Amino acid sequence: MLPVSALATTLPTKEIAPGVHMPRVSAGTWTSGSLFEDHAYDIVTSWLKLGYRGIDTALDYFDQVPIAKAIADSGIPREDMFITSKIPACDATLFTKFLDYDLAKLGTDYVDLMLLHLPIGLPGSCPKTWEVMEKYVKQGKFRAIGISNFFPAQMKKILKIAKVPIAVNQIEYNVYHHDDPTIEFCREHNITVEAWSPLGGAGLVPGPSIFKDEAIKGIADAHNVSAAQVALRWIVQRGDIFTVMSSNPTHQANDADLWSFELAEHEMDVLNGLKSSALV
Repeated sequence: MLPVSALATTLPTKEIAPGVHMPRVSAGTWTSGSLFEDHAYDIVTSWLKLGYRGIDTALDYFDQVPIAKAIADSGIPREDMFITSKIPACDATLFTKFLDYDLAKLGTDYVDLMLLHLPIGLPGSCPKTWEVMEKYVKQGKFRAIGISNFFPAQMKKILKIAKVPIAVNQIEYNVYHHDDPTIEFCREHNITVEAWSPLGGAGLVPGPSIFKDEAIKGIADAHNVSAAQVALRWIVQRGDIFTVMSSNPTHQANDADLWSFELAEHEMDVLNGLKSSALV
């Protein structure tokens, strides 16, 4: 493993908007809500100690305070972080209140990437909310803006009025579950695709496990890496990025150590084909 100081400066990024370079790997902090918010402190603290800088949270994760404390305790300058947050739904009238609360609790005057968490709200509310978000980009509150869990029909409504392009669409995406039409639409419109639940097991529907999958195990053994590394390398080798959650420093280091090996074309084909046999 690279020394931390070297690791922090060599981790790959992707330009999601002009001059805005986002880490290809971010630490997710969602741990089922406020009853478990202390885990966010451990997640962010160990992530930063390892040299990584991408942090993914949301207003309704209720973990802004421990994240702010972890960042402050780290002594790392804010400008060296890349913080993603999310506003729960499309509501132009409440957006400013949501934003003010989120920034105050996070202890920062801006976030690097703000997403609309879900495409829910009254008819026409998502484009109206997007216009509010654009104003905050101009004010320096956001470096880039994007969406989460949006399908093409919903993205088209925003694209019709957008003056600031959609930078990112964060969607459920792993070897067993990937919405290829949505991914293709994003690529056609220069929208970066970011995976949540990149290892599967979102807990919503029982399904296969990458850790028990013989095909994945065979590929992992061939490269002397873990099943998790294979599943995550598949995502970045497709040109996309991801956020993954773990408070275990060993697991975190493993999840982000994806750059010392490359999957062969036939291995990518095998992984691409796992979706058809999965229970989704």
